[in-house]
Amino acid sequence: MDRYFYLQNPWWENITFDTGIIRYNYVDQLEKSINQRLIQILTGLRRVGKSTIARQLVHLLINKKKVNPKKILFFSIEEPSISKTPIINIVNEFRSEHGIKSNTKIYVFIDEIQFRENWQQEIKSLYDTENIKFILTGSSAMLLSKKLSYLTGRYLKTQVFPLSFKEYLDFKKVKTIKVDRFLLAKHTESFFIDGGMPEYVLYKPDRYLQTTIESILFKDLVSKFKLRAPQILTELIYLLSDRVGSTSSSLKLSKILEINKDTVLTYLDYLNKTFITSELSNYSTSRNKEIYNPSKIYFEDTGVCNTYSSKTNYGALAENAIYNHLKKQLTEELRVKLGYWYENKNEIDFVIKKGNNKYLIESKWVDRIDEIKSFNVLEKLKSIKKIFYITRTLKSKITIYSHKVEFIPLHEFLIDNINVYIN
Repeated sequence: MDRYFYLQNPWWENITFDTGIIRYNYVDQLEKSINQRLIQILTGLRRVGKSTIARQLVHLLINKKKVNPKKILFFSIEEPSISKTPIINIVNEFRSEHGIKSNTKIYVFIDEIQFRENWQQEIKSLYDTENIKFILTGSSAMLLSKKLSYLTGRYLKTQVFPLSFKEYLDFKKVKTIKVDRFLLAKHTESFFIDGGMPEYVLYKPDRYLQTTIESILFKDLVSKFKLRAPQILTELIYLLSDRVGSTSSSLKLSKILEINKDTVLTYLDYLNKTFITSELSNYSTSRNKEIYNPSKIYFEDTGVCNTYSSKTNYGALAENAIYNHLKKQLTEELRVKLGYWYENKNEIDFVIKKGNNKYLIESKWVDRIDEIKSFNVLEKLKSIKKIFYITRTLKSKITIYSHKVEFIPLHEFLIDNINVYIN
């Protein structure tokens, strides 16, 4: 095999390789299925750390599972020298290079698989005929989802998110004990500004977040879908970054951008499926209201949001951070529904329905109760198990309109598992 493969697979020659800071939430989860035949697919925003997590799995296989390093192959479909080489040819050459029989199990890691046309057919053929554990990464739900139906029943999918606040503190080497949690409050604002892109958090390369988004827009979208007005995508990101946590109808956005409504809907779908943005639907007992009320838009990474926003809005960034925390932890939960509540011009930022219980979460970037203008939104609420106000530093418990309301500092909320509060 050529030089590229030896550079990508230093473990073949027992050379130590960099695995970065271990993201145990993902590695521990993926370890549980590493011995299963199912294809493991890692998705998520570009540069969010999928490739690094894949290499951490390689390290686990070699050092914990005692897999022969020469039975592990790692390569990227984006590499020009192999971009058109059939995957089966690469696998056959790999087996030949290391004298591995066709019935012997090997581990094949393929990075950015979505850039290969008809990759699903190649993978399915090898999966059905050879003893291979595939671990694939991809940065576009749009380009992946159309292909995955071909692999029904053969894969597990895991979304890799930007760093959580807890991971961010680990990357920044901030350590504290539980009784000193109040000391973490000063780190929340830097977390908003930096976001959770691992390399940016560690090294702060100049224009890193902008070039990441530009790469997605022009490499993943414009070139793939031959968009006639690619600058509109950038303008839409600017608009959305100033409207985080607000409902924005496609009609209103179309008037601002001077394009038709259908184009706006298509572009919003592009941003969601490349993991730049994410939509939160309206929660209602009426299915019609849920469908026809506009969604709220959030960014997968608060650093990206702040970079494109016209000003730093800590209140909006705090709400975005809460949304990301909830989405990440509730994605895999069964019988749990997340939305926002809106009725008679009253709004609650987040509603969680878990089983028969409803929990309300309101984001307020304040330090004192008297900074909150009104609690009237709580007056007519019924059948609510718990109400939480996530604040800047305020911590308290009071009763309002017969509801027990808990005020929780954001740094505490982001550190804790959500099930601490919704049980």
